[in-house]
Amino acid sequence: MDTQRVTYKIDLAVTPADLWLLRSDLHQCISRTHDQAEAARRINALLETFCGWIPAIQLSRI
Repeated sequence: MDTQRVTYKIDLAVTPADLWLLRSDLHQCISRTHDQAEAARRINALLETFCGWIPAIQLSRI
C-alpha cells in the first residue's frame, strides 16, 4: 500500500475506530521503509492513545 493512499485514508477517518483500523496499513508502510520490528514498535506505541476511545477487546499489540 502506497503512503499517499494511507494518508488519504487517514484524512477520511471520522472516528478513532476508523484510525485504529488503519494500523495494518500503517504497519506495512513503515515496514517498507524500516523493518517489521520498528513498525510494530511504532504501532504499539499508539495503543495508549486509543485507550478509552476503542473497546478494550479490540486493543491489541502487533
